[in-house]
Amino acid sequence: MESKKNSVCLKSLTRLQKHKTLLQMRFILAILLAVLFNIKAMAVYSQVGSVSLNLKQVTIEKALNAIEKQTGYYFVYNNKSVNVDRVINLNASNKAIGDVLAEVFKGSVKYSIEGNHIILSPAEHSTQQQGNHKVKGVITDVKGEPIVGATVREKGSPTNGTITNVDGEFNMEVSSGSVLTISYIGYASQEVKVSGKNAIKVTLAEDTKLLDEVVVVGYGSQKKANLTGSVSSVKMDDVVGNRPIISASDALQGTVPGLFVGSGGNAPGASKSFRIRGSYSIGSGSTISPLVLIDNVEGDIDMINPEDIETVTVLKDAASSAIYGARAAGGVILITTKRPQNKTDFTLNYNNNFAFGNAVNLPQQSTLDDYLSAYYEVYGDQFWTMGSPSVTKWREYLAQYRKDPSSINTVGDGMFKDTDGAVYFLHEKDLIKDMLTNSFQMTHNVSASGGTDKLRYRLSGSAVSSNGVLITDKDKFNRMTFNAFISADVTPWFTQEATVSYAHSKKNLPSSALGSVYGTRLVSYYPEGLFPTSISGASTELPGETPRSQLLNCNTSSTLVDNPRIFLKSIIKPFKGFEGVFEYTFDRNENDYNYYTGKYTYANIQAGVVTVPATDYLYKNKEYTNYNAFNVYGTYRFDLMSNHHFKLMAGFNQESHYYEGMDAYSYAQAVTEVPAMASGTSTIKVADNYNDYTVRGGFFRVNYNYLDRYLLEVNGRYDGSSKFPKSNRFGFFPSISAGWQLAEESFMKPTRTWLDQLKLRGSYGSIGNQNIASYSYTPTMSINNKYSGWLSGGNYVTAVTSIPSLVRSNFTWEKVYTLDFGMDFALFNNRLNGTFDWYQRDTKGMLAPGVELPSVVGASAPYQNTADMRTKGWELAVNWNGKINKLGYRIGINITDYTSKITKYDANDSKLLSSYYEGQKLGEIWGYVTDGYYTVDDFESTSTWKLKDGVTALNGYNPRPGDVKFKNLMDDDQGTNLITSGNNTKDNPGDRKIIGNSQPRWLYGISLGANYAGFDLNIYLQGVGKRDNWIANNIMFPLYNDPKFIGLYKGTEDYWRPTDAANGDYTAQNPNAKYPRIYGSYGNSGSNYRVSDRYLSNTSYLRIKNVSLSYTVPKVWLKTISLQSAKAFVSIENLATFTSLRKGIDPETLSWNYPLYRTISFGCNLTF
Repeated sequence: MESKKNSVCLKSLTRLQKHKTLLQMRFILAILLAVLFNIKAMAVYSQVGSVSLNLKQVTIEKALNAIEKQTGYYFVYNNKSVNVDRVINLNASNKAIGDVLAEVFKGSVKYSIEGNHIILSPAEHSTQQQGNHKVKGVITDVKGEPIVGATVREKGSPTNGTITNVDGEFNMEVSSGSVLTISYIGYASQEVKVSGKNAIKVTLAEDTKLLDEVVVVGYGSQKKANLTGSVSSVKMDDVVGNRPIISASDALQGTVPGLFVGSGGNAPGASKSFRIRGSYSIGSGSTISPLVLIDNVEGDIDMINPEDIETVTVLKDAASSAIYGARAAGGVILITTKRPQNKTDFTLNYNNNFAFGNAVNLPQQSTLDDYLSAYYEVYGDQFWTMGSPSVTKWREYLAQYRKDPSSINTVGDGMFKDTDGAVYFLHEKDLIKDMLTNSFQMTHNVSASGGTDKLRYRLSGSAVSSNGVLITDKDKFNRMTFNAFISADVTPWFTQEATVSYAHSKKNLPSSALGSVYGTRLVSYYPEGLFPTSISGASTELPGETPRSQLLNCNTSSTLVDNPRIFLKSIIKPFKGFEGVFEYTFDRNENDYNYYTGKYTYANIQAGVVTVPATDYLYKNKEYTNYNAFNVYGTYRFDLMSNHHFKLMAGFNQESHYYEGMDAYSYAQAVTEVPAMASGTSTIKVADNYNDYTVRGGFFRVNYNYLDRYLLEVNGRYDGSSKFPKSNRFGFFPSISAGWQLAEESFMKPTRTWLDQLKLRGSYGSIGNQNIASYSYTPTMSINNKYSGWLSGGNYVTAVTSIPSLVRSNFTWEKVYTLDFGMDFALFNNRLNGTFDWYQRDTKGMLAPGVELPSVVGASAPYQNTADMRTKGWELAVNWNGKINKLGYRIGINITDYTSKITKYDANDSKLLSSYYEGQKLGEIWGYVTDGYYTVDDFESTSTWKLKDGVTALNGYNPRPGDVKFKNLMDDDQGTNLITSGNNTKDNPGDRKIIGNSQPRWLYGISLGANYAGFDLNIYLQGVGKRDNWIANNIMFPLYNDPKFIGLYKGTEDYWRPTDAANGDYTAQNPNAKYPRIYGSYGNSGSNYRVSDRYLSNTSYLRIKNVSLSYTVPKVWLKTISLQSAKAFVSIENLATFTSLRKGIDPETLSWNYPLYRTISFGCNLTF
């Protein structure tokens, strides 16, 4: 308890089946708005309470604890200013709380009531004594803001002290040569020598330990110091900062150890995916996303305004997430929205962000001359475009055009038609850059909050508009959100809360019938703009096929999303220590997708004119999901013999999901300008589908705390899911965890000068996985009323397109067992703090085909609980906060690593490499080991190309000089010294071995910050330390996979070349070339570019995600303009990426598609 006396004590209170029409939503919101905006007309109440106690020989601290439990008030005080160790007798019968406090403190302490808190401070008549030296000063925080109410006391003179005013200033008289002690709740105390000074300035740093942080957990909250499970929590305002982000998922990337945020692309409004601690399952529903809960009920993180989020908490082990049962197999992400908890003044906040961006990391083609040279080597002099131009003449014309474009009589975009009819394209350009422009994004957020002792409210709204980097405005995303919260203390024991929210988004993206807006096939000579009729032969000028032309002419797809949501919460406190909660949520998600292909005619450089598509069509998809949930749970707190603290919680949860969707196609529109389903003159295809399931469960949690030192928690949930057969729908999933505050032990007393916290914890538990398709226990088949495989009388027929699947009716839950050991630590007055976790997760009974069936059966084996997997990993997060004179700085780093291994897989006894097998590490990449290139010396003669004895041969290929040579790792019955794939099993993989792993390793995030005189600099970095991938495309390899029609990209020019093949000299010009020889008609390319260690990509990367600089205006400047705070900022997103990948390949998506863009933004944040 000694450390408790050396800290500041802060005790705080924590605590429709179907949406039919939008009119109903507006009606509800109108009622809420009417209530909220008339709050100022309501009476202001102060919480009153009477006390009846009979205590003998107890400390004041224990008396205050007893008053808290009886009245519901919580005391806030500083142990160093208020003596709570004095022993008293207290006899009060139905006395007012003020009278009781007067009796306890005998007038030495004054109090003020703020909401549910009673703030204690020394009485004024005892805080100022005369000395012989006058001193004045100002107390600020690390950002330079004044601290109001800080205690300033002369050390050694307990009755001489004062507190700072609203400007953080103080005046007092002290003894000569005295030392001042400055303290404030939530900040580390400081001692300052006066040494004859008349004025001093002191900056207090936050003390995270003293704040006694409360963390949201399943169906409740706990002090962070008392957590025994693996839980990470971040404040959204801290991770969002001044960044121009649209979705909260963008801000979470690299900020939480163990949380992997996968990119869904870079287009405006693109979603991201989450994965906690790696892979969970390989069976049915193997992509197990975490359960995302918004205020304790399931929701869409992309449809909530990040400015409305207070905290994001990630539950990573079974002990912390088992209470959510079947839905929590992939971990849990808890989102808590902002809402006032106590009486507070009216506050209006407005902030904005304006961002301008440009695309980065674009594919870069080699020069047109390099491309023509490569083409000539493999195809000769005749090119394939209009008029069969000569490559030799083309290169000559190109050199001439570069020197003097006017010397050649070109038309259109550098097109020259020779006398023989051959067309030469001479204007070399960057086709990717031609389709790009600058992006613009703006965000506006406004919120209002306030309340009395009895009524609290918060209103917020936001508008986001994001235009992407493609020319035209066909790539854009708009979203608006509204959120209203109200909480009313109907009686002293009953509180009713309501939250109504609505989000609407619209996303447009271009979609070309040519299908190559982001293609890398076209070479840099393709002309932009319109083709002259003299070139195309068409009757009118037509656009070319370049990405720019496609964007200008194609239609857009449109996706509308509407998400209304109602959340009701009732809280009762009928007797001391008990709190009961009832929660109900209705959430509806509507999606409306619309796309019409149109019909467009382009000029083609080979055939002249091409019209796409052959048959135009209108496609519409409409779907909605209704989600209903209710929770009922109660929490009871009590103590035994003062040192044994218990908290019991039990409850019931039920959720239902209903999904319905419809797809419709209408072909050959009669009026292409106004497409409609009824306007189709050809086939009309319609398909509908629906899905529903229900989850129901009871749960409990028991917390035991002895001396705030020894911690124990037991969780359990009995869950049922309609996704399983009736006989196997229910399961029980328990967990247990324990913690030891080692630093609080008496034998650790010598370390207390530098060790603030050392907690050891461990947990073990199980969770069920219900992430499988509904009705998996029922045989199903597919029916198509317009099956294109058969025709009858020229018409499509109705056909069964799949036979009934084989099923088993006795499969049940996959179960995830997690063992976790962790440590939390803080040193050097909490300047250094961190956490470390090691975990092992076993997924048992994964759903996979039970046995291998003969092919004559005509169907795959039914899914059974037949596979197991083990994942091991660790996480580390370390933070340092320091100060050099007036400069504050902070450094944070988190790193995660894990591996997963299949420990059982009955469906692949032969261990085929094309499937999972027992003993496999997830992400294994099997490939060949290269041994340089074949040379002329490897062959008996250049006429027969027969390999010499002892030289490895390629099964199925006849190698030539410049082809990749591979090492012979295994001989089998297929031959000796022959490169083969064996029988494609682990026992006989041929000449392959494991050459890498595609799973990300050493995921990390780094945050750096500094502040000085109101300026605040923040830098966020994020990356992956180790990952391998096989990336095969024409950006990575020269003339890959389509050598006649695709371009040559920078970095691929160094391919093997013979000295003089025309004259039979096949010795290498560049024997150490990076790439093998190139072929005109594939040749041995299939062998050269088989998966091998030589061309395996290292896809690790480091990305400077954000750099932002802000300035907070001093409060003294704002008094005259009625502003509480004002901040301006500038921010750069995606500043730089460091990777070994070729330009154009995004290390997050590992492909080229919609480009990543760097944004520079600025904005302000104003609070009135």
